[in-house]
Amino acid sequence: MEELQETTPVEVQITEPGDEKRKRTLRTAGLVLIALVVVAILAAIGYGLVTHPPFTAVLRDISIIVLALVTGVIGLFLIILIFQLQSLTALLRDEIKPILDSANQTANTVRGTTTFVSDAVVTPMIRVASVAAGVTRTLRVLTGTDHKRKRQASPPPGPQQ
Repeated sequence: MEELQETTPVEVQITEPGDEKRKRTLRTAGLVLIALVVVAILAAIGYGLVTHPPFTAVLRDISIIVLALVTGVIGLFLIILIFQLQSLTALLRDEIKPILDSANQTANTVRGTTTFVSDAVVTPMIRVASVAAGVTRTLRVLTGTDHKRKRQASPPPGPQQ
């Protein structure tokens, strides 16, 4: 059935403008400190590379080899991507297009069926119902039963108290 849920009061923390300003100041100081540490590390690496030329040459050669290998791997992945795009295009052309054509044909069939039902069933029924309503109304007017209903349904004229 229905379960009663306990509601707990919500505590609202009121922050003062000074707290928000202090948090922004600490965040900015932290970001500046991190930037200084990164610059110091890069400077140390640069100094080490300048003072040790043989190590720098070896590091340069290793970097060139790694860059060549990465370029080869990226080229291989691009070739694989091109083949995958080609197979996707073939899939869309060979399998999805016939499905869309079938859905379009089904929609045309439904449209034709709706038109037929409207012309063959609904329109004649509307005509019969309108003729029957006209005949009924005419008979009520001729027999005078229509006036009695109007008088009973409408409130009597004059001031209401």
